[in-house]
Amino acid sequence: MIDITLLWLLLNGIFTIACGLIISYYAIKERVSGSIFHYTWAAGFLVYGIEIFLRAHGFPPEIVHTLFFSAFILFVVGIWQLCKAKQFIITFSIAIVFLFLAGVIVYFGLAPRHFLQITSYTVLFLFVAIPIFQHRMLFGKSTDRLLIGWILLYTTNITQLLLSEGTSWVVDAFAVIAKIIILFGVLDYDFVVIADKARVKKFPAPEVGYGQEGKLILLTSAENSNVIVREANWLKKKTAENVNEETETAVFVFQDVFPYKELRAIKWINPEKVSVYLFSSSAQKAKSEFIVLPMGLAQIGAALSQVTLQSQKAEKGYTVIFLHLSLLIQVFGTDAVYNMLLNKMGYIRENGINLYAFFYPTIHSDPATVSLFTRLADETAKL
Repeated sequence: MIDITLLWLLLNGIFTIACGLIISYYAIKERVSGSIFHYTWAAGFLVYGIEIFLRAHGFPPEIVHTLFFSAFILFVVGIWQLCKAKQFIITFSIAIVFLFLAGVIVYFGLAPRHFLQITSYTVLFLFVAIPIFQHRMLFGKSTDRLLIGWILLYTTNITQLLLSEGTSWVVDAFAVIAKIIILFGVLDYDFVVIADKARVKKFPAPEVGYGQEGKLILLTSAENSNVIVREANWLKKKTAENVNEETETAVFVFQDVFPYKELRAIKWINPEKVSVYLFSSSAQKAKSEFIVLPMGLAQIGAALSQVTLQSQKAEKGYTVIFLHLSLLIQVFGTDAVYNMLLNKMGYIRENGINLYAFFYPTIHSDPATVSLFTRLADETAKL
């Protein structure tokens, strides 16, 4: 008779290795960004799967535990390369304190020996959960599946540890479900995709000293005729000026409202210095020409954050152009767009980004909307 517990444990191991192979395939085929994040998580799942197989075949606990911790070290390395060093140092310091206290408690007999093991597991899981939660706060729902899957995986591992000598097929069944959720989260991790697509291959050395403070400039017009022509002329002129001044330009175009031929003309003024981000619900073929991302406020905010990081490596300043802000307000609402811009203003200012946003007061029926964004802006210019 087949032991159902052993069967589920083996299925758990097979699926864990499959997760590593699937992520590797997607990264190698460039269906995802292929960043360090994806490769380390792929390796982590492969080592994790091997650990499960060795556990199923009764290998010594020392080997099994070593592989388990090695797998989770890979997960930690992958997720933390997306974060700032300062955040890692703070979290690492807190983790060391927790492990030291747990060791003291076990040493003096105030808790059983496996309490230290539970604490170690918890610290490892938190090392991954904390940056995922931070990205959830910054970039919205794109990390939900990764966070939910990781919490479920932690719960199953702690449950298995608490069962001590025994185990249950239910634990492995839930572990498989958790890894399915994590797999979908890893392959659809918008922040990582945006980070990779925004990466420029060669950067000049960062400029030393204090740069010019960034600002928000609204480009307004009361005229409703020849709007696209006037926008195209302004964009070409501004982009050409930036190229002459060796300033990089990122154009954010929302929902395919601007002709592709005009975007091509702007892009080819200097492809090394000009990036075009097309936020679209339907565009497909344009992916071969522009950086195409889903039309969502979280994705726009995440892309703006990545552009902010790119601006730190730009030699002589950075310009971002919203084409156009009024459309964002119409689609997502005044409060949501205002809060997104408000949350990004600190990054814009300290990184010297000039954010130009096309804004048409006549489109907005509520005078409060016009007043709100006019007050937020540092300057207002006529288009």
